[in-house]
Amino acid sequence: MTFEYHIPAQADQKPELDLQTVVLLAQSADDAFERCVTLALHRTRATTVTISLHCAESGELEVVAAAGQRASAAVGRRLPRGQGLGWHVISTAAPYLVEEALNTRDAHFVAGRPRSGMYLGVPLLAPDGQVLGVLAADTTDSDEILGTPDAQLLLVLGQAAGVAYTRWKALEDAQRSARQYQQLAHLSAQLETLTHPDDIAREALGMLLTLSEFDIGAVMDVDERGLVHLSMIQGDEATANAIAAALMSVDAPRGLIAEIMATNRSAAVSDYRAQPDSPPELMRARSILAAPLRSGERMTGIIGLVKLDTPRTIPPELVTLLDMVAARVDRAQERVGTYTQMRQMREAALRAVGRVLEGRDGETFGHTDRVTALALRLGQALGLEDEALQHLRWGAYLHDIGKVTLGDDILRKPGPLTPGERALMQKHVIIGDHILRDEIFVPREVRAVVRSHHERWDGAGYPDGLAGTAIPLLARIFSVVDVYDALVNKRPYKAAWTHAQAMAELRRGAGSQFDPHALACFEALFAREGDTHDG
Repeated sequence: MTFEYHIPAQADQKPELDLQTVVLLAQSADDAFERCVTLALHRTRATTVTISLHCAESGELEVVAAAGQRASAAVGRRLPRGQGLGWHVISTAAPYLVEEALNTRDAHFVAGRPRSGMYLGVPLLAPDGQVLGVLAADTTDSDEILGTPDAQLLLVLGQAAGVAYTRWKALEDAQRSARQYQQLAHLSAQLETLTHPDDIAREALGMLLTLSEFDIGAVMDVDERGLVHLSMIQGDEATANAIAAALMSVDAPRGLIAEIMATNRSAAVSDYRAQPDSPPELMRARSILAAPLRSGERMTGIIGLVKLDTPRTIPPELVTLLDMVAARVDRAQERVGTYTQMRQMREAALRAVGRVLEGRDGETFGHTDRVTALALRLGQALGLEDEALQHLRWGAYLHDIGKVTLGDDILRKPGPLTPGERALMQKHVIIGDHILRDEIFVPREVRAVVRSHHERWDGAGYPDGLAGTAIPLLARIFSVVDVYDALVNKRPYKAAWTHAQAMAELRRGAGSQFDPHALACFEALFAREGDTHDG
């Protein structure tokens, strides 16, 4: 039954002390709930006391704290609407007393079967009067009686627990927001260091999964025809693999993806299973949050989060967080696109410089491209990483840039050079190094190829007389391929040699002119690939 209640004007101080115990001493919302149910059990004649929170999104009451008989079995129970007497308290926002729960159709028994006893439930109230849940006591398996004094006590404790819960939830929300903005600042800084789109998406998804407590993060690409396909997925491995297998094909947009593409705005769905067009491959998905990725005015993709099995509230601040992350990904991708375009233009310019130089030097057409390709093959065989390979490639483009200061009488002379002419020729590596030193975009590793590719393993080379491993590795690699290409191609002063003749000459220089290991790897390239071309 429902009954009238009031707190007497001369009530003793114990309820106020109980309120202070719950509100002031609690270290968290959970601690406040535990203190509340423990106090309620001690100050009433109940056998069990529980606190259940109302989850509006899932339409359930969840038991979050309990004391007394079967407390451990009660915590975690989820009661859908209509199951359990607490729903009467939620709907009326008033105390509810049942003298015999055994005779009440809506009663829920933790023991699994009907048991005799009284039930008393009061609303758990926020400071603004919102009903957060239910504080309930029962006398299952006892002859104790619950009445108005018990209801008054539970009301005071329920208000205290509601205040404590609201206070701690506000604090936790503020701390979570602070962590999110801290992580967002870290992400912004981290994205500035990344130069590949996949790395950018991976970093963003990892941060979102950590902060949102969702299970799956994914990025869908949208091509210029408006078709979509999955490009990256992270999270619960088994489910991620199943979703990836289902979404890997290129398809026309549908459902939530089509909605985001049509509105060009983020979308949040607390219970995706209730969507009429939810695809079978996503049936474990319960909550989804997704936002568009853009390049200028064009949508290039969608970044999204998925919560599996259990729906959850998607607060506005999480939607805002995703939008901010998406904006940072957009800027990072745009920066990478600009950087890639500039790098391609720079590559083309450097290659053009190399080809101009080969024309002046009387080289056979294609020398620059040939030595670059061979140097990269040898560098890969020696295990160079991408950055070192780029430096090697640029060094190959620019290795003879110092020859721009030499006249045609030296560069194109058909016969042997005089000692004076040879001294001028040898200065081209120093001049090239000096030319590039003022170009801030040219790394020192590139300049090392330009300066040191005529050094010898035995120390008899120029310009610095370096020997062995003191010669920069990239210069040692390039030295092998540069001499090989010079041998197998026609020059003003010689005919082209065969591949076999050139390799025999290189082998004679192993350990004196050339790094033996680099030369062995170079020879293995042709043996492995059956490549014995003669120019």
